[in-house]
Amino acid sequence: MIIDDYVTPAELTGYVREVPLPTGQILNRFLPDQRVNDIEAAWDEATRTNRAAKFRAYNAPTPVGRRDSFTRSRVTLPPLGQKTVIGEWERLQLERIRTGGTADNGVIDAIYNDVEINASAVHNRMELARGDVLVDGKFTLAGENGLTIEADFGVPAGHLVTAAVVWSNYATGTPLSDERAWRQTYIDANGQPPGYVLMPSATIGHLLLSEQYRELAPMVVGGSPSILTEESLNAIRRAHRLPEIIEYDHRVEVDGVNVRTIPADRVIYLPQNPRDLGYTAWGITAEALELAGLDNPGLVYEEMPGLVGVVMKEGDPLRTWTKVGAVGMPILERPRLLMVGDVL
Repeated sequence: MIIDDYVTPAELTGYVREVPLPTGQILNRFLPDQRVNDIEAAWDEATRTNRAAKFRAYNAPTPVGRRDSFTRSRVTLPPLGQKTVIGEWERLQLERIRTGGTADNGVIDAIYNDVEINASAVHNRMELARGDVLVDGKFTLAGENGLTIEADFGVPAGHLVTAAVVWSNYATGTPLSDERAWRQTYIDANGQPPGYVLMPSATIGHLLLSEQYRELAPMVVGGSPSILTEESLNAIRRAHRLPEIIEYDHRVEVDGVNVRTIPADRVIYLPQNPRDLGYTAWGITAEALELAGLDNPGLVYEEMPGLVGVVMKEGDPLRTWTKVGAVGMPILERPRLLMVGDVL
């Protein structure tokens, strides 16, 4: 049972939605948050071509053109969330009763502290989900709390590429040649080069030691360095019009184990305009429906999508919980704008 003895659900939900993202989370730059007034997300993928019109003879009819094709897709947004028992609840309640109801601050502080922890946990799980989608163009759950689903957004097979020689082989690896070839594949598919590449720090270190890069250094930056600096590396990349590197090593704790959001052997190529790729859909939770359906609604219709924070009480044994719930998942609207390289 949802209770509002200390903090109303509307106030708590407003607070939950203002909790800042945990440090290091940047994937929502490329799959930004978007609230959806539904439990499903829908998107259109356009197959666009640069068709040319035709000249015609005078008095001849104008040729008939063809429209771009569209594919509309829908997916049900899965629920996620976390709840925690409010610690020392009985002691806080006892103090409140002893003081005649004037010691509410301890209870209220405990509620806000707990929902902040739970909101951060939800954001962490969604960052993992974004990483999952960016690695192979699929959102996959395999038996997570009994839920198994796979949403395949259809990244072209030619955009899931593998280095000719692993980049950690400094003598024979050809990372520059690999990236130039992948860049051209990206241009052929999209009419524009990638704007960014997500890369772990260890992979950047491999590029700094690459013989292929070092051989080019005298022509671009002068001298004959035994090891490149990052400035020299970036200068060589700019000379070959390769995308800007974004260093990304984010990890999230899952069941006591630190898990990389994106595997250490992958590099992720992303579009020049990050929003073109897709978004992270946040839909309407069961809690939001419950709160909006009351005679005195705790949420109005426009506030329903997104994270919801509530305090709940259940009995035998009697316990009071804070819960942050959500439904959502990352969506790739234009999967051709994603390219993934396996480089190690």
